[in-house]
Parts: sequence; structure tokens; C-alpha cells
Amino acid sequence: MSRGALAGLPGARILVTGGSGLIGAPTVRALEDAGAVVTVLDRAGAREGTATRTIVGDATDRAVVADAVDGQDAVVHLGGYAGLGMADAVETYRVNVVGTFAVLKRSAAAGVAKVVLASSINANGYPLGARRAQPPVLPYDEDAAPDLSDEYSLSKAASEDAARMAHATWGLPVTCLRFPLVRDIQAEGGRAFGAHIRAAVGADPRRQAAEGWSYLDAADAARAVVAALLHDTPPAPGILVAAPRTYLRTPTATALRLHAPGVPTRPIAGRDVALDLTRARELLGFAARVHLDDVAPHELLDLEAGA
Repeated sequence: MSRGALAGLPGARILVTGGSGLIGAPTVRALEDAGAVVTVLDRAGAREGTATRTIVGDATDRAVVADAVDGQDAVVHLGGYAGLGMADAVETYRVNVVGTFAVLKRSAAAGVAKVVLASSINANGYPLGARRAQPPVLPYDEDAAPDLSDEYSLSKAASEDAARMAHATWGLPVTCLRFPLVRDIQAEGGRAFGAHIRAAVGADPRRQAAEGWSYLDAADAARAVVAALLHDTPPAPGILVAAPRTYLRTPTATALRLHAPGVPTRPIAGRDVALDLTRARELLGFAARVHLDDVAPHELLDLEAGA
């Protein structure tokens, strides 16, 4: 199997780290449904499903990683901490960065054809940063200059740097995906997601503006992973993947005036997210299928009413 992208999924041997997680579980299901032979590496242990092999362990353990990676055609690395507050700062950085580097190093040595890494919209540092910086312009793309001031965002930026190095030094094909807010949008008929975004906007409207009011259903996150496995892309920067419209009822230009008044803006249509998703479309052929508009339009937020 040539390196760069998988020719197809039937029969492909694919390792998924963090395979029991929010993105990992639907990714494993999608790969199995497509005929791939999936191995799961996860600290949580065995999961329900039909994966032929489950390895209990940590991606920072080189022996465990070697056992899991050897013999695989591709690796999907979703393991690690998914935000702030899940562990202390040093542990968050250690697990996310050392785990990513260990997976990349062993994948290169094993001749893996493709690695897909979970990066984050926070790789630029805007949403979670302690300095509470806003993007230099909205909507923004993957090339926007970062402003890093928290350990989680730093860990994702460092992981993308590791992907660049692995590609340049070892010839390892890598795609990094910058996931936004990911949830099961369809849970409880959309009510659970509606409650989450109401709380998030109420708690920190600046952060939600810095994320462009973006989101992605977990099943669509899995579809983005599949697309990344089947396309050859530059190793970094990570590609922003999100639903095309916001979770707001308010037009995005109006939302920007309300919650990002000092940030320069580019023209934006209707309720489009304040992110440039061109690379997702052009490099991955990816478009989200699950939209809050369809699942639960009554859960869309009206920022003008809140103001």
C-alpha cells in the first residue's frame, strides 16, 4: 500500500487511539462499517462493538504503541485530553504531545501509509487562551497567526509541529484535523446540545465568538476522519472541519458586531460560521451532514434577544 492516502477502506488495517471516546467510538463504527479491520488502543479498555482487537494502554507508553502500530496500514490518533481542566497543565501537555510524537515516530518506523491526528480549533490559541485574545480577523482560516497562552492550545500547536517534522524528516503522510465543539447533536432530539450552547454562550460569549460559533456532530467528525484517510494533504496546519452554519438564529455579521466589536471582519453570508472552511472542502472533499437546523431548529440561539 503506497503512502499518502489509503486507496480504500475494505480490508485496511487501521489503529484508532482513543477509540472509546466521543469522536473515537463513531470513527471505529464508520471504519468497521466500511470494511476496515480496526484495532482500538484506549486507556478505558474494551468497548462495545466489533473491533477485532482492543489494547488497553496509554499512547505515551512506547512499548504499547509499538505493539499497537506494528502491522497497521493507517493510524487515527484521537487519544489524549480534549480540553482544559481534565488534568493539570503538565499532564495535559505531556499526554497530548508525547503521545502524539510516540505515535508518529512508531508509525514512520512501521511504514504506515497514513496518520490522521486530532488537532483542535484551539491550536491557534484564541478560544481558550488565558490572554483571551480574539482572532486577527473574522472569519479566519488555518493560517491566522496564533496567540498561545494555555497548555491545551499549546499541546495542539506542538502536535501539528510534530506532524510537520514527521513528514519532512521521515516522509510520513499526516493529516491534522482541527475539530471545533464536537457533540452528539441528535441526542435527546437536540435538547442536550441546545442546553450546552446556551450555557456556553452565557458563560463566555467571547470564547464562542473566537470559535466562530462553530460545531460538528460526532458522526460528522468520524466522516472527516474517513475523508482524511482517503486524501493526501499537507501535514499542517490542521484543517478546520465544522458544520457550515452556526448554532445561532442571529445572522453571523450581527453576532460579530455584538460579541467581537473590535475585530476586523470580512464579508460573511447569512448564518455561515465565522471560519473559512475552504480547505475542508478542497483538500478533503468534506461537508458536514448533520445540522442543528434540521435536528432541532428551535434550539438555535437568538443573540439579539439575549442582548
